[in-house]
Amino acid sequence: MASDRPLLIVNPRSGGGLSQSKWASLAGAIAKGLGAFDTRMTEHQNHAQQIAREAALEGRHLVVAVGGDGTLNEVVNGLMEAGAPATTELALLPRGTGGDFRRTIGFPEDLVKASHHIALAKAGAVDVGLVHYTAENGGQVSRHFINVSSFGFSAAVAQKANASTKRLGARVAFLGATARTVFTYDKVDVEITMDDAQPVRRTVLLGALGNGRFFGGGMKICPEAMLNNGSLHLVVVGDVSLPSLGLNLHRLYSGTHLSIARVEHQHPKRVHIAPSTGQKPVTIEVDGETPGTLPATWEILPGALMMRI
Repeated sequence: MASDRPLLIVNPRSGGGLSQSKWASLAGAIAKGLGAFDTRMTEHQNHAQQIAREAALEGRHLVVAVGGDGTLNEVVNGLMEAGAPATTELALLPRGTGGDFRRTIGFPEDLVKASHHIALAKAGAVDVGLVHYTAENGGQVSRHFINVSSFGFSAAVAQKANASTKRLGARVAFLGATARTVFTYDKVDVEITMDDAQPVRRTVLLGALGNGRFFGGGMKICPEAMLNNGSLHLVVVGDVSLPSLGLNLHRLYSGTHLSIARVEHQHPKRVHIAPSTGQKPVTIEVDGETPGTLPATWEILPGALMMRI
């Protein structure tokens, strides 16, 4: 029988690393707000997913992801693999370098305040995204996401940012990766099909599908996204010139970019995007990771998880 205590799934590699002594200090701060809890440290990639799945199947009442957006994504996938039982609630104690999902829910950064907030919060139903994409071997793979998935330039930047140090924070890492990508990345030609509409062809710099609003270390790419409205916020940055991109980069952070020429946005429930014939592989990004390429299909699963926010 599962413990009634919250289970904290901790990524010791997030936020610049976590020693035993540092975790002891953090655990004491968390306990002040949350009370007694159990802890599982992740040991490898996708370990948080495995732990979360097992916890849900055992009937754990509250599972808390302690880490960044990648850790949260793994926990979400584990809960969804377990059938997203309504008896298991999800929460986040943000400790990563990016913290983009934390920005959407407006969570405190202070651990004591965040822990106390979780202890008092009532869980509500939140939507979860699902993307079916193309793996390296050409097969079709699916993955859930709770924040943002994207393709094109943003995915290429995420690849470079993930390969670099984030010692100075996610925003610095992503700005550096953007600078290294902007002069070498070619826009892509894709075919976009939304819900039951006819497909449209677009030349695209990047496309983002948001359940949350922020990606890339603080860019408010999908400003109209909501966690419980049963739709995605699709934002397509089309054939924008490099000078125009540079001049308007600040508007991506403020979320005021939707009125820029060649930026389109919609609120579909399902989107299929395929590269045009002869197009080189187009990488996709899912909650900060880059697991595959187009063609891909995104859909929203309304009210799929119970979350304390």
